[in-house]
Amino acid sequence: MHHPLQVKLIRFYFWLVSRIAPSLAVYSAHRLFHYPINSKRKNRNALPLPTPELFDIPLYENITLQGYRWGEKSHPKVLLVHGWSTTSRSMTHFTDLLLKNNYQVISYDALRHGDSHGSFSDLASWADSVRAAMAHVGEVECIIAHSFGGAAVTVASKLGLETKKLALIAPIHDIAAVADNFARHLGIPLHIVKEMRAYTWKHNKANFEKYGKDWDDIVTSDFHVPTLIYHDTEDREIPILHSQLLCQKWTWAELCPTHGLGHRTILDDNQVAKGILTFIQKENNEME
Repeated sequence: MHHPLQVKLIRFYFWLVSRIAPSLAVYSAHRLFHYPINSKRKNRNALPLPTPELFDIPLYENITLQGYRWGEKSHPKVLLVHGWSTTSRSMTHFTDLLLKNNYQVISYDALRHGDSHGSFSDLASWADSVRAAMAHVGEVECIIAHSFGGAAVTVASKLGLETKKLALIAPIHDIAAVADNFARHLGIPLHIVKEMRAYTWKHNKANFEKYGKDWDDIVTSDFHVPTLIYHDTEDREIPILHSQLLCQKWTWAELCPTHGLGHRTILDDNQVAKGILTFIQKENNEME
């Protein structure tokens, strides 16, 4: 999150620039929305893990993602996808529990996050990153994804994913609502953020249009595997309405509300981790 003084300065900037140079305000909002804050953020509640095997995941020409692998290569694989302005270290409670139960855990740092580079990071490139990771590691038992990572998995699923199950934690689903809330918090006029969405789509049009024709279409997928969703009722960053909207489309998905964990502490909750482990371990015929 931005420091309160930064927020004041940003609000003043957009109050002024949106009046005298609207196109500059649109470009500035685009940069602000698509460049992570503190992308090497450390999780204070992170559990100690064994040293991972490092590997590169090819994404685009001259761009690779930093990949991490824990556990025996003969064990079944689970892929972790972190959220915005965090890294793979945000999901250590899942990694720890999965390793203790004989799973191989694979994760990566998204574009411009952690030890991955890149000039730009948006939803299309995050969806491309999920597919690049899957292409590199092959079929997995489950993908566990948080927040913006959950949105990326939903978008990537439109072109198919080699996973038996999905577990989403506080996934983003209504992209426009997130952008509008971001704008309100930073005092960006809503007409500027609406133009920002159009600018973002045009900026990376070829990649976005692989997944759909507009912002609603790219998060509307008919990918059908057993899906478990955890979302906190008191999540202020991404309200539980996002998961409820997703469940209206994915009627087979199971939504498990939590209470009092918020958007980030939910990743450190042992009951959430155990619930997802149990979900992964169940045979598909037990879930019908």
